[in-house]
Amino acid sequence: MMASVSVIIPCYRSSGTVRRAVDSVAKQTLRPAEVILVDDGSGDDTLRVLQQLQDDYGKDWIKVIALEKNCGVSVARNVAWDIASHDYIAFLDSDDAWHPEKIARQYAWMVKHPEIMLSGHHSLVNKPDVRLNHETISENIEANFISKNKLLFSNVFCTSSVMMKRSIKERFCPSLKYCQDYLLWLEIVLNGNQSAVLNFRATYSFKSPFGESGLTKNLLNLKADISDIYRRLWKSGYINLFEWSILSIWSLAKHYRRVYICHQDKQILST
Repeated sequence: MMASVSVIIPCYRSSGTVRRAVDSVAKQTLRPAEVILVDDGSGDDTLRVLQQLQDDYGKDWIKVIALEKNCGVSVARNVAWDIASHDYIAFLDSDDAWHPEKIARQYAWMVKHPEIMLSGHHSLVNKPDVRLNHETISENIEANFISKNKLLFSNVFCTSSVMMKRSIKERFCPSLKYCQDYLLWLEIVLNGNQSAVLNFRATYSFKSPFGESGLTKNLLNLKADISDIYRRLWKSGYINLFEWSILSIWSLAKHYRRVYICHQDKQILST
C-alpha cells in the first residue's frame, strides 16, 4: 500500500546530503507513491547521484528532472509540482530528513480532514553526526489551526514538514530568493484556505534555521525579502496600510533578534 503523495525534493549541489533525504523517504512505514528529484543546474556531480538513486530505487518510483541552468528553488519546486500526479504533495529539502512515520501520520490526518488544504508539523535540529532517535508518533494527533493573523506574524510552517493538496492553484514566487515558501503559505491562507500545524515532530534539520548556511545565512537579504512580502500583500489588497505598517515594524524587530542570536552563538563557539 502507498499513500497518494508526490514528494518533491529540489537539489542544488547537494550530492553529499540528498541520499540521506531520499533514504528517509524510502524508509517510511507508509511509502509515498512517487518522489520527484530536481537538479537545479548544479554543475557538479549532483545529477549523477540523483540518477544513481533512481537506479537504486527504480524509475517507477523516482523521477529525475534536470534543469539546464540554476533557476532557484521556487522554479525547481514548481516544475516538479506541475508533473506531480497524486492527490497530495509533500516537500523535503535535500539536506533534511524525515521520521519513518511522517507520511503515515500526516497523510491519514489530511485524508480524515479534507477541508484542510495545507498542514505542517514540528521539526528537530540535529547534529549531522548524531544518530537519529525515532520515537513512536502517537496516533492521537492534535492540530493547531492557523489563522491569518498568526501566520502574518510568524512563519509556522517548516517547508520540509508541509503536505498540501496538489490542486492548490498558488505557486512559489520565482522572483523571491528568500522566503518564497512563506509567501506561498500566506497566499494560500489569505485566499481562504484552511491550514493546521500538527503536534508531532517528524522533520530533521541539520543546521540552524537562520544565520548558519544556505539561503538564510544572509540576514540582511532575508530581512529585505520579508519586507518585500508584506509590501506585496499590501499592494495585492490582502492586508491594509495599517497592517502593513505594524508588520514592517515587527519584521524589523525580528531581524535584530536574529542578529543578536547569531552574535551570541558565534561568541559561544569562540570560547
